[in-house]
Formats: sequence, C-alpha cells, structure tokens
Amino acid sequence: MKRHVFALALSGLALTGQAQAASPCPPGFAVLQASDTCVRISGSVRGETLVGSSRLRASDSVRTQSGGRIRLDVRKQTEYGPVRAVISVGNMGR
Repeated sequence: MKRHVFALALSGLALTGQAQAASPCPPGFAVLQASDTCVRISGSVRGETLVGSSRLRASDSVRTQSGGRIRLDVRKQTEYGPVRAVISVGNMGR
C-alpha cells in the first residue's frame, strides 16, 4: 500500500511540472516543480487465464495468473555530469 501512495504522490508532482514551457527533460519525462529534475513513472500489467480439459470431466481446470511492474526513473544534470536513478518493482507472474 505504501508503494502505491508513493507512486501516486510522485506522479502528482510530475504532472504539476508539465506546465512549464521550456523543458530540459527528454521526451516522456516531466519536470518536478521548482527544480531541474526530470521524472518518468511507467509500468505494465499482465493477466491471463488458462483453461484446460481432459477426457474426464472431473479433471477440468481453470488457472489464472496476473502480474504487474512499476518503474520510477529520475534524472538530473549536476556540475559533475548527469545523475540517473531507476527503481523497478514488480512481478510478471512467470
């Protein structure tokens, strides 16, 4: 639950920074408000259902799997060069 709140808070910060006209960020990134830090939040969700049957009706089976992944990418230019931090959390269920 804490991860979801953290991701939502960061996405809100990223969206408020999109109103700036000149962005130093690469495409797909948003500027954090009142800074030159670029943030991108991305992810994926997967779900599948497997239905199998055999000759015997009693052994029919239904199996479901689901998974998801979220990724936070933060970039900032410093006097020493670019700094990048990536956090990726998730399980795609395979």
